[in-house]
Amino acid sequence: MNADDIGIRLPELPGLRCEQLTVRHAEAIMALQGEMLAALPKPTWYYPSPAELFAGCCARGESYGFFSDDMLVGFGTLTPWHIRPRDCYAVKVGHDPAHTFDFQDVMVAPAFRRRGVHSALLALFDGLARSREGTAIYCTIAPENTPSVNSFEKAGYRCVKVQPAYEGMLRGYYRKVL
Repeated sequence: MNADDIGIRLPELPGLRCEQLTVRHAEAIMALQGEMLAALPKPTWYYPSPAELFAGCCARGESYGFFSDDMLVGFGTLTPWHIRPRDCYAVKVGHDPAHTFDFQDVMVAPAFRRRGVHSALLALFDGLARSREGTAIYCTIAPENTPSVNSFEKAGYRCVKVQPAYEGMLRGYYRKVL
């Protein structure tokens, strides 16, 4: 999903640049994941993903990140339904998956929080999904992760179901209807 191909401008934030991630960024994503996990008040707020998953998402053009100079400081992934037709979030909550997208693995380095990175990714992915005739975007959030819950709800996401996921950890499944 190349934003340039569909006429969507990448978000701009002071001192940061946004770009589509490639496989060569997988190591930087893993480093950011480690930094973010170490800073979480509760490790169960985020379920870590393996490098192979990130590399696959980057290879398919699903991931975008923000950089400060050459350092990745935040990123997110938007995966269309047809990549995981039996495992996408819509299916997991009993909804029709056609034309839905999963917002996954959003991370922001602790030193770069509260600078608009998460909100910019939410807006970018909203535009990308709409340009691909998406009907909804889904995500999962640990119910006690109030900063993430508040950010997604502010962007129009609503909790449609709370159930175990990721090795039994409780997750709220959120949906934004487009």
